[in-house]
Amino acid sequence: MLNVIARLFPMNDEIFLQLRSDLYLFLYKKMDNDEAADTIQEVYLRWQKLDLSGVKNPRAFLFTMALNMVRDKARHQAIKLEYAVAVQDLHDSEYYIEEPAQHYDERTQLKRLLQALNQLPEVIQHAFLLFRYDNMTHAEIARQLNVSNKTVARYIQRASEHCLAALSQYRR
Repeated sequence: MLNVIARLFPMNDEIFLQLRSDLYLFLYKKMDNDEAADTIQEVYLRWQKLDLSGVKNPRAFLFTMALNMVRDKARHQAIKLEYAVAVQDLHDSEYYIEEPAQHYDERTQLKRLLQALNQLPEVIQHAFLLFRYDNMTHAEIARQLNVSNKTVARYIQRASEHCLAALSQYRR
C-alpha cells in the first residue's frame, strides 16, 4: 500500500506520509480527534504548495506549521466566543430592538417630535430642552432666559402639549 501511495505522490508527499502519524499524535494531544484529522489535512494542503528546497528540517517545519494552525484555530475560537458574548450582551441590553418595524416606528416618532419642536418659537424650544434634557429647574431656566418662573412654566407646558399633539396624530 505504501508503495502505491509513494508512486502517486512526489518526494514532499513521501516525507509527509512518514511523519503523518507522529504529527497526528502531536495534534491529538492539543485537540479532539476530528479537529486533529482536519488540521493534518490542512497542513498537508499547505505542504503541497510550498517550495521546500530551503527547508533543512522537514519534521520541525511540519510540526511548527501544525502548531501555528492550532494557535490560529484557538485565536479564531476566542474571537467567535467574544463575538457571541457581545451579541448576547447587546440582546440583553435595554437598547436591543426586537423588530425592524419597531426601530422604524421609533425613528419615525423621533422625526415627528423634532418637526413639532421646530415649529415652536426658539425661546420655547430652548426652555423645553433645558427642562427635559439638561434637567434644569424652572428657576434656573428663568435666570438663564431672563424671564419669570411663570413664563418658563407656560413655555414648557406649551411645548409639551404641542409635542404630544404631534405624536398623537402620528399614532392614529
